[in-house]
Amino acid sequence: MQLFMTALAVIAGMTFSLAIAISVEELVFGKVFGFMSRRMVTQPVLVKSDSRN
Repeated sequence: MQLFMTALAVIAGMTFSLAIAISVEELVFGKVFGFMSRRMVTQPVLVKSDSRN
């Protein structure tokens, strides 16, 4: 049981550390996840309507 609790604490600590590191990097550089949250700019498609149907 002690081994399980130790492993759980290590995994939780590493996960928390990674989350803090990513958050600080996002605050410092600012564009780490910008490409994921950016909306795609779409160009409107012009369709010529043919009146000879």
